Amino acid sequence: MRHLDFDDLWKNHLFDYKDGDLLVIDDVRRLNLTDYENTTLAFAMAVICMEGRAQCVVEGREYRLAAGDLFVYMPGLVISDILLSQNADVKVIAFAQRAIDRSLYLHKFVWQNQEYVREHPLFTLSERERQGIVHYCHLLMAKTHDSHGSFHHDVVRLLFQALVLEFQMLVDRRRGELTESEPLPMEKDSSVRQSTQIYRQFMALLAESKGRVRSVSVFANMLNVTPKYLSKCVKEESGRAPLDLIHETTVTTIRQQLRYSSKTVKEICNELDFPNLSFFGKFVREHLGLSPTEFRQQNLKNG
Repeated sequence: MRHLDFDDLWKNHLFDYKDGDLLVIDDVRRLNLTDYENTTLAFAMAVICMEGRAQCVVEGREYRLAAGDLFVYMPGLVISDILLSQNADVKVIAFAQRAIDRSLYLHKFVWQNQEYVREHPLFTLSERERQGIVHYCHLLMAKTHDSHGSFHHDVVRLLFQALVLEFQMLVDRRRGELTESEPLPMEKDSSVRQSTQIYRQFMALLAESKGRVRSVSVFANMLNVTPKYLSKCVKEESGRAPLDLIHETTVTTIRQQLRYSSKTVKEICNELDFPNLSFFGKFVREHLGLSPTEFRQQNLKNG
């Protein structure tokens, strides 16, 4: 049994776009599909069948995709068989949990549907749903090939987030169509529910903080748990340490403020509750590789 992550795929230059937590492939036939059998992946995938047919076996369950179908692979599941028809046009958008966590607004909605998608990964789309997904897909693919401009990565990430929200609306419609004979999947035990609940509450508080709170202990106190237990819950749910997510949130806010706002460096420093400009500058240099002023000037020049 093999386990693959982004780096394992990217080293063979098979994907058309990569930015650390998002991978896009325009034509899945470029892959040697036998290399991905009896394998688990460390990331999620949205597989869109544009034409022809595709077939896969995941966790022993067979799924058949026709034109207009969407399949969502969840991390850690075993893929044991993949087949494509000769005329298949299948596109793949692979993404780590970080791609969802990067948008804390988006994360609030995604976690609600994760268990449902794990149990119901295949979606047969109506013509209207298919048109919407395909339009997003074509635009995303076009932008991944167009690497010009200083906002290239931002455009791709925003398109990805829009596509995820479109998918969330699709899932909500499917959940609403469930009958009493097909209840929503429940988490397996109370320990899983508690861990998941703590993680969700942490992410909600992190979103509200907008980068101002940078202490695991402070968040743990807010949740009335120990820092060690909070770290355990976050690690189990996301695979990451809470401090990584905290710093990532602060860095994202700083990057946006320096690039898009007219606030002075001192104003940004004060708004994010850094003790002084020296500490703020050290934090920015550590995470962005430049001082706040240098980062702003570089982006103004590139823009």
